Amino acid sequence: MKSVLRENRQLDVYKALVSVLGEYSDRFPATAADKLFDEAVSNGKKIVPKETRALRILSAILANVTSIPARVQELLNIRFTDLAVDVRPMYRETDKTYVAFWNRDGNVYDKVIDLVGFDGKSSGHWSDASGKKVKIISL
Repeated sequence: MKSVLRENRQLDVYKALVSVLGEYSDRFPATAADKLFDEAVSNGKKIVPKETRALRILSAILANVTSIPARVQELLNIRFTDLAVDVRPMYRETDKTYVAFWNRDGNVYDKVIDLVGFDGKSSGHWSDASGKKVKIISL
């Protein structure tokens, strides 16, 4: 049952992502969004991460901002440290709490756009700055 819900959420995020990038590309041609839209369409739903917190972050970005340009702006430029506290990926180490990074293929990322594997490789996990896997906590 959990996998079906996750797949539905992945599909919803994918549809919203393609819709936002497509509309932005139509309204503002010759931008980087064109390339991202083409890659999203050609690689399909597999560009969307499977991890629950990553899906929540993308869903929040794609749903909360009212204008399409503002959504694309946040998608491309917002860092995990700038996210709202309820979706910010946090982990605890000893007695301190830190914002996590997204790790894919050994590379460490700190922007929301990096959650999306436009190359068709959506696998990834949360890590610390050095790339060590961490467990995300709920606040």
